[in-house]
Amino acid sequence: MSSSDDQSLARLSAFLRDLGLALHVSGAPAHDLERNLKTIGARLGVRVEGFAVLTFLALTVVASDGTRRVEMLRLPAYDFNMARLIALQSLARDIKSAEGIDHYAARLGDIMRQPSPWSGWGMAAMGFLLSGAVALLLRGAWWEMLCGGFIGILFVGGYIGFSRYPRLAPAVPVILSALAAFLAQALALVFPQQVPFVSAVAGIVFLLPGFMLTVAMSELATQNYLAGTGRLTGAFVLLFLLGAGLAIGTQVALACLPVQAQGVPLPLAPWVIWVAIAALGVSLLAVLQAPASAVLVSVGACLLAWAVFSLLDSRMGGVVAAFAAALAVACAGHLYEYLSQRPAALVQIPGLITLVPGSMGFRGVHALMQQDSVAGIGLVTDMVITGAVLAVGLLLADNIMPALFERSSNERETAIPEKP
Repeated sequence: MSSSDDQSLARLSAFLRDLGLALHVSGAPAHDLERNLKTIGARLGVRVEGFAVLTFLALTVVASDGTRRVEMLRLPAYDFNMARLIALQSLARDIKSAEGIDHYAARLGDIMRQPSPWSGWGMAAMGFLLSGAVALLLRGAWWEMLCGGFIGILFVGGYIGFSRYPRLAPAVPVILSALAAFLAQALALVFPQQVPFVSAVAGIVFLLPGFMLTVAMSELATQNYLAGTGRLTGAFVLLFLLGAGLAIGTQVALACLPVQAQGVPLPLAPWVIWVAIAALGVSLLAVLQAPASAVLVSVGACLLAWAVFSLLDSRMGGVVAAFAAALAVACAGHLYEYLSQRPAALVQIPGLITLVPGSMGFRGVHALMQQDSVAGIGLVTDMVITGAVLAVGLLLADNIMPALFERSSNERETAIPEKP
């Protein structure tokens, strides 16, 4: 192999490594990351054998003459950034051959330097909408919505502030959830009608790992066992950290503050839930760092998921309803991608977050810490089952819908127009 060929392979390998890193930190699951790198590598004239887990990426890039180059990278923590994923998917579509590798690398650098769409007080303000909507979905009432929303603003603001100190990252969930629980109990002195537990859970929903659980299940189902196991373990660890913080904050509040009688949420009109679902769709723009132009897509995905779930829940049970809703949302995501050339995740992630059992698992962990083993184990089991059926619905759509669209495109291309 000549020196120029060796340098060309090195440049291709470095670009694929950097692209894999960009996809990871933007929230792409392991199986999507590996599939994208393999597809892009084929366009660049090399064969890519990728192996991705939460903290490690290994790429073996094989040239046409059999020369191999290995790239290994320690991966940092990831977060969802839908605006960046949209740009990365556009870049992936435009990659045609190795001749433009310098241009593609420059575009990749520009994408990674773009600021996040949501930050600072704008993102913290979305915490009110997110937590207030979740309080209503947890069968709270107006007082829980107001108190939970207020706690949500402070929680998201605190999370943004603590992000400046990376060494504190492992302790942040405990600190913030303890403060949220204490504040919920303190607000009960001013608003005795509210239920502090509902307000506290709604306030910390920004960190609940429900969608992480669903992604972990989908990775396990696609035989990405290390990535799936690592993500699943991370979800349970985060649940226990949040549960520990909630227990600490509640006990400190009960010891320091006057005892107040627990309020009982008043029933709300059914239409309120639909408004809460729409508000949830708006707030998820900040959670997922999605562009504001995707607001109607996010709201529509949440409403679609809830409509399918509500229609089937009373007739076939929660498991079947969750599966059908996940399948509907995932299929809608692929249809949206086919029509708009934007990521299916813009529809899939908000819809699945509407269904994910993060609060269910959190309540289970809290029950276990309160030594209510029966309720705790039951809730955690329900969380795992619900996460599994959501992953199954997502995987079915991911395998069926692209094949249908590819077949439809091939039929159009091979059709011979009739002569006049």
